Amino acid sequence: MVTTDWKMKATEYSLDKKQLKKRIKELTKSRDEWKVKSLRYKERGDHLAADFKKIKNKLNELIDIQ
Repeated sequence: MVTTDWKMKATEYSLDKKQLKKRIKELTKSRDEWKVKSLRYKERGDHLAADFKKIKNKLNELIDIQ
């Protein structure tokens, strides 16, 4: 009975280890996807802010001309 006990524990440990590795991969992939998405939104926001600044400057120029 003692020999099967360590085998069962080793098998359970192996399964747990595989599940944890799988979960780590899932979390890493999810984190990377969110990171890319966040960077995309930041770039878009920066671009929109730059466009807004250009429009604002043009409007101020037009107001000053009149």
